Amino acid sequence: MRFVSLFLGVLTLASAENYVHQWRAVADRLIQTPPESYPFNWGEGVQQIGLMKVYERTHDPKYADYMERWTALYTTKNLRDLLDTQPKPRTGRPGYCGYWSPATAIAYLNKVRPKPEYQSLVEGIRNFVRPGGGAERSPTGALGHWIGSHQLWVDTLYMACPLLAASGKPSDASDAAHQILEYAKPLQDDKTGLFYHMWDWQTTQRSPSLWGRGNGWVLMSIADTMEALPKSDPQYAKLKKVAARMLAGLTKTQDQDGMWHTILDDKASYPEASATSMVAYGLLKLSRLGVLTKKEAIPPALRAWTAVNQYYVKDGVVTGVSAGTDPGKADKYKQIRQGSQTWGTGAYLMVGSEVDGLR
Repeated sequence: MRFVSLFLGVLTLASAENYVHQWRAVADRLIQTPPESYPFNWGEGVQQIGLMKVYERTHDPKYADYMERWTALYTTKNLRDLLDTQPKPRTGRPGYCGYWSPATAIAYLNKVRPKPEYQSLVEGIRNFVRPGGGAERSPTGALGHWIGSHQLWVDTLYMACPLLAASGKPSDASDAAHQILEYAKPLQDDKTGLFYHMWDWQTTQRSPSLWGRGNGWVLMSIADTMEALPKSDPQYAKLKKVAARMLAGLTKTQDQDGMWHTILDDKASYPEASATSMVAYGLLKLSRLGVLTKKEAIPPALRAWTAVNQYYVKDGVVTGVSAGTDPGKADKYKQIRQGSQTWGTGAYLMVGSEVDGLR
């Protein structure tokens, strides 16, 4: 039986490797788009993080060159404008967490092509996110979705945790771990191990659905945080338990073809490519870090990678991605349109980097 299991694993990996050329094609299609097409916002930040992951694997300078051109559009901007914290905010969500993820991509750029202006922008946003920096926090120190929201949305974890974890400071990695654990208390389902979308700490009300992409945000946040968190940190073992519970729930809700749905436990909801890519990235990275076992994490991740490539990637474009999603009842998630979105492209590039690393 062990030989059969190993043989099937080799076949799965061989099948997954067939799509690495598509991974590069998506990155190459992205850098053909004028960088000014992409604003300083969460989806574009995720997309650029994915592009930097491609650069990390390939060391092809054209990807970092493009990232530098995009970053140059924002290094001279006023930080309060980028964070929308000026006296008269332009949106109804001042200090919105969606403006933090671009700094993670720029942090990755600064690591390989350091410049003072990159470091200044990244540290300016990190300082805002850090305790006492201006971002809203709950009474227990969990980051709110925007100033005045009084709500924990799982999206916020990915906007904050990789940015903090990438700083190299133990206090930031510890804070990132604290975020995930505080979110898990009201949002991780006792029965399935999966996460609900939102919890309001004033009303103590929780949204009712197990949102697919939301669980992707959480699992990616765990992976990026545990990469930076020392194993001696007491939160490390707690995060490992959160991840293991998620793996159990995700294994049970994955379709036979490898996809996860926009509502994980509702097969009447549509399969969703960004959720599937995000979960696959988290599983592969956590197995690489030794947090999850390769036997349990790699096969579902590679089935997911294969499915996304078979059904949702063509001519360098990733489709099957749901549009921006606020918390709500099940019907709301099911009615959100699908198409090509920056965050779907970024998640796809991220999981591709992990698959490429398996070769």
